[in-house]
Amino acid sequence: MLTDRLLFVDAEFTGEHQKTTLVSLALVGLDEESILVTFNDYDRDQVTPWLEENVLAHVDASRSVSSAEGFRRIAEFVEAYSAGERVSLVSAGKLTDLILLFELWHHAHPERKYFHNLYCLPPSLNHAAHFDLNTMLYLAGVDPGVDRAEFAGVTGPRKRHDALWDARVVRACFFKLHDPKNFPGLAR
Repeated sequence: MLTDRLLFVDAEFTGEHQKTTLVSLALVGLDEESILVTFNDYDRDQVTPWLEENVLAHVDASRSVSSAEGFRRIAEFVEAYSAGERVSLVSAGKLTDLILLFELWHHAHPERKYFHNLYCLPPSLNHAAHFDLNTMLYLAGVDPGVDRAEFAGVTGPRKRHDALWDARVVRACFFKLHDPKNFPGLAR
């Protein structure tokens, strides 16, 4: 393994399209350290009845913050977690979760008209060793459409479309696919 610093990512957003905006984002570490940020500046014009019922109805709006404040919190978490080392992200989806997470770093470079991975990301994230669970499942011979919580043996109440719960399920699936003994940073 190239790194023993992994963060498991899930995001909830306003739609499956190029102009989507973040509703919530969670990161969970190897030892289950975590952060959940819910945002109050998502594009309300993009809210659908499905999003309202399945995501927004479960968000505590009084704890939601702007993207700039959410970036600050997430950047501090990632910096502390990385301890100066490279961190590999394992995302629930193929690209959208990572793109939305990375684009938060645009707040660190307000002088730039456009976000750019090579110039805006911190060294801990500015590399190509990030992965998505769908591909990992496929390569392991598991249908990426599998019920992930069931596959990983996650018990208890289901909270699908809660970014923190979903990121924990991504973590559980990762360890179902990969022996945790291969990750020295994992405390058991």
